[in-house]
Amino acid sequence: MLRYFKKHRGLAAAAISLGILTQLLTPLSAILEQRMIDLIVSGDLSGFLKLLWAAGVAVMGIAAGCFLDGISEKWFTARFWESLRNDLYDGVMRRPVARFAEKDTAVYLSYIDSTVGTVVQNLTRPVFFLISYGVSALAVLGIMIWYSPLLAALSVLCGGLSMILPLLFNKKLGRLMTEGVELKAAMSIELKEALNGHEAAASYGAFPHLRRRFLKASADVARMDKRMGVAIAELENIGRFMDRLAWVVTFFTAGTMAARGEVTVGTLVLFVSLFGFFSSCLTVYAQMLPLLLGNRENIKLLLNIIDDDRKEFTGTEPARLENALEISGLSFRYKADIPVVENLSMTIRKSEKVALIGRSGCGKSTLIRLLTGSFANYQGAVRYDGVELHDIDPEGLRRLVAVIHQNTFIFNDTLRFNICLGEDFPEDELARAVRLSDVEGFLGNIPGGLDGECGENGAKLSGGERQRIALARALIRNVTVLFLDEGVSAIDVSTANEIERELLDMKELTLLTVTHRIRDGLTQQYDRIMTMEGGSVKEARAPFRRE
Repeated sequence: MLRYFKKHRGLAAAAISLGILTQLLTPLSAILEQRMIDLIVSGDLSGFLKLLWAAGVAVMGIAAGCFLDGISEKWFTARFWESLRNDLYDGVMRRPVARFAEKDTAVYLSYIDSTVGTVVQNLTRPVFFLISYGVSALAVLGIMIWYSPLLAALSVLCGGLSMILPLLFNKKLGRLMTEGVELKAAMSIELKEALNGHEAAASYGAFPHLRRRFLKASADVARMDKRMGVAIAELENIGRFMDRLAWVVTFFTAGTMAARGEVTVGTLVLFVSLFGFFSSCLTVYAQMLPLLLGNRENIKLLLNIIDDDRKEFTGTEPARLENALEISGLSFRYKADIPVVENLSMTIRKSEKVALIGRSGCGKSTLIRLLTGSFANYQGAVRYDGVELHDIDPEGLRRLVAVIHQNTFIFNDTLRFNICLGEDFPEDELARAVRLSDVEGFLGNIPGGLDGECGENGAKLSGGERQRIALARALIRNVTVLFLDEGVSAIDVSTANEIERELLDMKELTLLTVTHRIRDGLTQQYDRIMTMEGGSVKEARAPFRRE
């Protein structure tokens, strides 16, 4: 986390400097207090009044310092929080498809929101406190040694003992923080599932069951918050008790010395004030160190995601398809004992239109994901113009190939954004994509047209309209290879046939359509129709008519 302190070192330096300065004004005021008491005891009213003005200035300085210190610390914390949150977002979004799917999306949401907050709150403030109070404690210790080495040694001994018990909470707090992250992630999962499944829950009356699941997760989080609160309260109260006990011992010793005339009454008051401040510094250490050390697992968790720059595909060869896409001996399984694609071999030549037919679950969609680089741990080879997929530049592959899935994600933004996805395209190219995908067929029904809102995941659109947008995304980018994964299944038959014919008529386009059936009237337009069963291509034959 040092990188974030360096990134905002100006604000960090300001907060630390102001914190140290403010803390050092406290022992200064204690020295002034000691002098004033001695002047009162000696009857020097004039000297007392002069120092009273200095004490007033010190008090005002402490107040101003605390205000400025608080502002600079909060500014730094806000920037620190923002940087960590942004880097975590980048780390999550940078993950390859296979590794991203290892965790539920709600877990990532919980990390970016809740876990980042926990880390920042238990890191920045403790660090500032430990530095400013540490410097101040050393300064106070030096003053105490100057006045009385014996009392200074006693203060160090008592203060050190007051830290021992609170520091024993280190492991307990660390364990509670880690468990809290897991429970909050579990609650986020339940919340996300309930919100995403709202329509299904409403249709089947599943709200009571979903509510019970959420309430259980919420109660688990509440119990953990209570346990954490109790642990922190124990930590704070033990520190206060030990602090008071040490104060009694020090006051007794200093008071005895003052009664014997070994030190002045002013020195007695000074030591009581200085020890109170010194003890407070040690109490802060005793409270903040366990929080800081207990935060290590959460910090490690976030940095593992942020710094995870492993790439499954690191090739540099340009992506192109001038000859053929060759698949040889391709095998893949999600689980070790369950093959999904098994020893599959096939060749798709440039500009060829191929249909791959198979029942649901036979591995068609997985094959598409393998051909587009979603999974790297396959056996066999996938070659574009003789270059194996692992050797191809991933960015180049994304410009060469597009996929239209059965379920298309639509961003909660305009139609224009969902087609262009933030890129700038000439208006004539956008108009062409809108026409060929038949988005223009429903454009008049959307208030605002291309600048109309689609709603959350296309809530304002039908399934067929979402698929047409997905098709427009591919067409506007002029990809040369298109994989149609049941990509027009939600569109009405007449429109779907028209769109598919448009794709089949694009002479330069290499098209692989994977589906459970070929639409009537289109079988003769494919160059080849192949069947897939049990994870492999069982036969390949010339076009034939299906019912």
